[in-house]
Amino acid sequence: MPPRLFSLREANSLVPTLQSTFTRARGLRDRITKLQLELTAEGHPLDSARVEIDPAASRQVQGLQRRAATLVAELIELLRGVTDLGIEVKAADGLCDFRSRHGGRVVYLCWRYGEEGVSSFHELNAGIAGRKPLPEDGAFEGDWLH
Repeated sequence: MPPRLFSLREANSLVPTLQSTFTRARGLRDRITKLQLELTAEGHPLDSARVEIDPAASRQVQGLQRRAATLVAELIELLRGVTDLGIEVKAADGLCDFRSRHGGRVVYLCWRYGEEGVSSFHELNAGIAGRKPLPEDGAFEGDWLH
């Protein structure tokens, strides 16, 4: 199935949902980071998004690992809710792209946590460094609404 294309109006209608979702995601990320520091201090750093419980570790370390695993799973599930909408999550702290059509080519409408709406776009291969302000015409087309 090809990726969904969003109109600017559709993308902006989802910003309140993204604000709420990424407020929660940032809180989870902060809690995971704290646990990561604690586990590193205990000699059991987290190496990936998949947290495993070390059966040879102390009960305290296993408890920290269980909490980290729970939080990572919660964060992944939260972000899956965003991707299920057809939005591409570029960073767990709140950087998202919406595919759209502008001037006959597919581009990304770009949103970052804290922004009130989508105010920039970039080419598919440009990344956030290639962000440009939205043009005056604002003619970004989606699959459903235009």
